[in-house]
Amino acid sequence: MKRTISCILLILLFCAGVVFAESPSLLVYCGAGLKKPMEELKSQYEKAEGGQITYTYAGSGQLISQIQLSGKGDVLIIGSEDVYKTAVDKKLAYAPVLIAHHTPCIAVLKGNPKGIKSLADMAKPGVRVILGDPKANAVGLSAQNMITKNKLPGINTNTVAQTSTVNELVVQLTMGQADAAIVTKDSVASSDKLEIIEIPAEQNIDQLIPVGILTVTRQKDAAQKFVDFTASAAGKACFKKFGFDPVE
Repeated sequence: MKRTISCILLILLFCAGVVFAESPSLLVYCGAGLKKPMEELKSQYEKAEGGQITYTYAGSGQLISQIQLSGKGDVLIIGSEDVYKTAVDKKLAYAPVLIAHHTPCIAVLKGNPKGIKSLADMAKPGVRVILGDPKANAVGLSAQNMITKNKLPGINTNTVAQTSTVNELVVQLTMGQADAAIVTKDSVASSDKLEIIEIPAEQNIDQLIPVGILTVTRQKDAAQKFVDFTASAAGKACFKKFGFDPVE
């Protein structure tokens, strides 16, 4: 009788172990501007590998603060290699893999009523500008670096609002609350209400999207599998579909 009970318990424990091994649940901190490709990637990953992916979306600076406060999570993917480096410096994340470009551009309303053609035009008197909050999101930090690089403090003088995510930038500009914004190309690529004005490479500060494992994860193998999938050809194809040029 005791032997029978022991056998049953062993079988139950073995089965439970198989379930957990095959169905890990991962918490992924993800930049808000990456939502479209990451949602599609999640669907593909869960179908191919099983398990469950849960995302926390926010600006990159906010995500790093959340990780630091909560001490929980498995993977971090954000829109800036420089911002990710702060997570590494704080010993919150391991070295990342680079996935795709997250290139800044100027966005204006359809028809470009103010005739804005360059960063310098955004610094002219009477132009209303919206930027990202440099403490909250990657595109906001890149915008400030570009302003410094190109010696155009007038852009900050003309700034009427700062937002915590690039998605909020797009919404506010679409609603006509400003004449121009510095966003990322992917965030406005499918908009029928906005136009993209390219920033010359010598004036721009391109961003690369990093993904890596958090040091607090308790399931490093599963987290690595998700990182590898994100960096795979299939993962990069998800990003390309939504306007992100993959890193070769």
